[in-house]
Amino acid sequence: MRIVCIGDSLTYGYGVKRASVWTALASRAMPGSEIVNKGINGDTTGGMLSRFETDAAGSGPDVIFVMGGSNDIFFSGSIAEAKCNMAAMVFRCMHRRIRPVIGSPLPVYEAGLSDKWKAFASGVCVGRLLGEYSDWLMAFADSFGVPLIDFRQSIPDDPAGAASFYLDGIHASEEGHRRMAGLWAEGMMKLVE
Repeated sequence: MRIVCIGDSLTYGYGVKRASVWTALASRAMPGSEIVNKGINGDTTGGMLSRFETDAAGSGPDVIFVMGGSNDIFFSGSIAEAKCNMAAMVFRCMHRRIRPVIGSPLPVYEAGLSDKWKAFASGVCVGRLLGEYSDWLMAFADSFGVPLIDFRQSIPDDPAGAASFYLDGIHASEEGHRRMAGLWAEGMMKLVE
């Protein structure tokens, strides 16, 4: 099975070694599957939509995993465009008879947020919008029968565990990627059973 993962830095694996990114780790957990990482640091869902045909659908995958929207919220303070663009990518998959799978992005971990990202990603408004967006993704996926992998479930509940999950309050650490890979591989293997 060929799976293309299109997204932003949460897919690309900002700040960690290529071998430690969740897509690479999941590849080892799913022998016989080819998992292609088409994440771009800083990308928005608009950028993903503009490269969707060349980077994802045009390569003939069986499944396209789509995750994005955090940067839309950080840069515009809105979820409207992210919702439209995610829906468009899912429907393009369906039109091409490619199975879509949606990813729900990570929340911001305020306690560990690097000064580098505070101008974009801090505050109650950002947290509220990310929560609303994740809720919308779940409702959208349910309405159209699209599988969803909620990476929020991979974050430990305790403060020490949450701190070790994040690299800088936005991106996952190597430990975070390990946990994301386990959750993702488990969800994907259910789809192919």
